[in-house]
Parts: sequence; C-alpha cells; structure tokens
Amino acid sequence: MLASLPVARSAGTRNVFLLTASLTAAILFWSHRLLLSGDLHGLSPIFFLLFAAFDYPAAACALLIVLAALFVPGGLPFRPLLRLIGARPRAIAGACVILLSIGTLTIYHDHPLCMDEYTQVLQSQVFAAGHIAGRMPPQLLDWLIPRGFQDYFIAVSRPTGHIASDYWPSFALLLTPFTWLGIPWACNAVVSGLTLLVLHRLALRLFGDVESAGLVLLLTVASPVFFANGISYYSMPAHLLANGLYALLLLEPTRARALAAGLVGSIALTLHNPVPHMLFALPWLIWLARREDGLRLFCLLIAGYLPLCVVLGIGWFWFVGQLAHDGGGTTATNFARVAQFFEPPNATVLLARLIGVAKIWVWAVPGLMVLACAGAWKCRADPRCRLLVASGLLTLVGYLFVPVDQGHGWGYRYFHSAWLVLPLLAAGAMKPVAPANESTSGLESGDTRAFVVACALLSLTVGIGLRAHQIDRFIADDLSQLPGYQGTEPRVVFVDPVTDFYGADLVQNDPWLRGNVIRMISHGARTDAALMHDQFPGFHHVYGDVHGTVWSAAPPRVASSPH
Repeated sequence: MLASLPVARSAGTRNVFLLTASLTAAILFWSHRLLLSGDLHGLSPIFFLLFAAFDYPAAACALLIVLAALFVPGGLPFRPLLRLIGARPRAIAGACVILLSIGTLTIYHDHPLCMDEYTQVLQSQVFAAGHIAGRMPPQLLDWLIPRGFQDYFIAVSRPTGHIASDYWPSFALLLTPFTWLGIPWACNAVVSGLTLLVLHRLALRLFGDVESAGLVLLLTVASPVFFANGISYYSMPAHLLANGLYALLLLEPTRARALAAGLVGSIALTLHNPVPHMLFALPWLIWLARREDGLRLFCLLIAGYLPLCVVLGIGWFWFVGQLAHDGGGTTATNFARVAQFFEPPNATVLLARLIGVAKIWVWAVPGLMVLACAGAWKCRADPRCRLLVASGLLTLVGYLFVPVDQGHGWGYRYFHSAWLVLPLLAAGAMKPVAPANESTSGLESGDTRAFVVACALLSLTVGIGLRAHQIDRFIADDLSQLPGYQGTEPRVVFVDPVTDFYGADLVQNDPWLRGNVIRMISHGARTDAALMHDQFPGFHHVYGDVHGTVWSAAPPRVASSPH
C-alpha cells in the first residue's frame, strides 16, 4: 500500500514531491560534504557553520516532511481551513505578534546576537534618550568597541568619545518607541504581524479570493525564516514589510498612492542600507515611468522619496562622516568605503550566493520555491506578477556584486527583503483557472493543495520547532562564552576574543555605560589589570575563567575568623 500511494496522487502532486525531494536531498548531501571537508572556501566561519552544520539537519527534516505529507490523504478538506485563515487575517497577525514576542524573550534570550542587531539596539537607546549620538570615555573606546568594529559598525569620535550607528537610522527609529517603553523585544513581532496584513491584502488584490489569501498567510507563518527573523533584532522584517507595502501601493497606482509609496520607499532605503530596497524597487520604477500616465505618477513617487532620503539618508551619512572626521575620517572616505562593497563576483561570492539560494530553500515550507517558479510561469501574463518576479530575481542577481557573504543570519538575509514574492507566486500557481475546477491533475487540483497544506502544517510544527531549538541552543552557547560569574553588583567583564567564537560581538554596552555591567574586550591580563587600576581604582578581580575575567566594586569577601 505504501508503495502504491504516491502513484495514486495527482500528476501535479507527484511533480512537486519529486522536485522538492530531489533538490532537498541534494542540499542535504552538499551541506554534509562541506561539513566533512572542513574547507571554508574563503567563506566566513559563521556563514559556513550555519549552513554546513545547522542547515544539514533542517534539510533532513524537510525531506521527512515532504515524505510524510505525501501520505496525507488528498481528499482531506483543507479548503475550509484556508478560507478560515484568509477570513481572519487580524486574528492570525495578533497571534503572531504574541508568539513572536514570547519567542524573542525565551528562544532568542532577548539578546542581540551579532553586531548587525546590537548596532540597531544601541542607536535606538540613543534616540530614546533624546540624542543622536551616545558618548563613552575616549580613553576606553578600544576596550568598549573592538577596533575592527569602529567606523565599520559603529562610528566613533576618538577625541570626544561620541558614538553612533554606521547604518542608516530608520530601523533604529522604528525600534525607538519600543526601546523607550522598555519592550524592544516586541518590535519585530509587531512588524511581522503587520507584514501578514500586507501580504493578505496583496493576495486579495492579485488573486481576488480569500482562499488564496489564506494560503499565502499559511505559507508565510509556516516558513521558519519568517519565524526566526521575527524573533530577532535584525532589520530584515522591516525590509520585508516596507517592500510589501510599497508593492501594495503601486499595484493600482494613483497620485496619492504614488506619493505614499515614495514615502514608504524612503524609509525602506534608509532602514540600514539602501541596497535591499534599490534592487526590489527598480522594476517598479521602470514600469511606472513607462505607463501612459506614468510621468506624473513617477514624479510624485520621487517627490515622496526625497524628504526622508535627504534627512535620514544623505543627512545621516554626512553626520557619521563628521563624527568619524573627529577621529581622522571624512565623509569622502565613507563614500569610498561604500564603493568598495560593489565588485565583480569571484568564486567565493558565487559559492556564497549558491549557498544563499539553498538557504532560501531549506528555511521555507518544503516545495515553496518549486511552486513559486511554477507560479511565475503561470502568471507571466499579469504585469503585476512579472514585477514581483523581476524584484526577486534582481535581488538575487544584484548581490552577486556585493563581495561578502552575509556572516551571521537566519536563512538568506540578502534575499529576505524580496521574500514576499515566494508565497504570493506559489499561491498563484495553485489558483484554479476555473473556480470550481477540482478535477485537474495539475497544481490547481485539490490533491496538490492538500499536499502543500500538509507540508505547511508539518513545517509550522516540526520545522519551526527544530529551528527554534537550534536558535535557542546557539544563542545559549554564545552567551555561555561570557565569564561564568553570578552577581548583581557593579562590575566590569573582560571578554577574551582569542578563546571565544565571535566573542567580540558579546562586547555590548549602553551608549552612556548606564547599568551595573560594563563589557570590555580583553587586551591581555596585564594590560587589563593596568586599565582597571587607572580607570576603576575601586574595583578588584573577583573571577576568571577561559572566557575572561570579572572585576567587581563589591568589597572583597573575607573568610570568617575561627572561634
């Protein structure tokens, strides 16, 4: 019976299964071979590790999901479930906000894992205090901010100690009210909930039926990448929301919508760097300009871009340049540094981008990319779908000219700003040409829909459960690299970058060193002791292990005298 069951499925189901299973198995084999070889091929260690070690079990899980989904009866009535989801987008979004907020506090340990996340949190703390730059003691800058991070992640003025994020500030501004309220962990959860509402509206505009909208929502919330970024402190969920809203406004452009799209686009451009939105928006700009009434709409769109791009883009770039100028840098130097981030691809970059595509695959509902490709072909006559395809492809191709891999990150971060095209096109692939056509053997059949929904439901539980466990363990292991001292008194913690894996990322501080704990990068035991003697004379060494040392302001503990 088990052997004959796949044959009983429709041709569309068998095709999706065979393509998905084959390519997933290939990724599984490839990632394992990379792990066994131990050859980084020029990739950053963290990017290599997250693919070779973490995506390997996820690929195995995805393969098991498609195998299990194949034996789910094709006659199960999944259409009412999709209609229910499509009719309740606010309830789905609200539940998403609550669950992702809990996930940030628990699974993500409420911890900005890497500098891309910490830099945004730091700048939001500065904004929440009513300033545009924080300030640290100039003589401590090399201990408080590792030299390799200065004027790369964080702009510093060495004479004055002023600091600010080197990234453009819109995401930090978005995070600011949450930081001010003491709930920064809720920001990306709320952004993710709003994204679901935008995707739901996009699906209704594109396909005109609640069932397709429900499928888009299910494929989105069931994809582990949506969950992982939603509990993080990355700016990627904001990129996804902004680009989705931008596309929604331009699907049926009017003067007001074009102006509003420009405003949304200016925020997207300045979230942290302009490349994600530039690549996504370019096809829409060209399409709008070539319309019969396009010149006026195009001018309104550009007018919407200008104010915030000038203030938050050019203005922030100038401000960071001036801040660095105090330390020997210039705005021109910043422009030159940006220009270095665009080069023709080499073998390492090509490998990194190929891994990126594999990561899109294993961080989504199994089969999503197969369905998206089928939807791109099926809906090719619709100019709106062609725009989505163009935005997705241009995002993939554009990053070939960025000569770095993404380093840290869940899924393929460089594509996440355009990720919305996948569930939308997948829903397009499964929308029946005739509304009541359930007898077809293609992707529009009820049998294929049952298979895809089964994959999504299994991914929602098993797939996300695996990723939640991986993220929780990874961040717990990262935090375990801090010296294992327990205390509540004011103290200075030195992190040893030699013995820790990306330990420098753990050196995270308040922009004015408020709070009881100050983390510093170790410069060696003697140098650290000399610094403490000069700058913190009331502190003494209380703890040390392989990860670093702790100096405390508490009185030394004295053994009680014998009676």
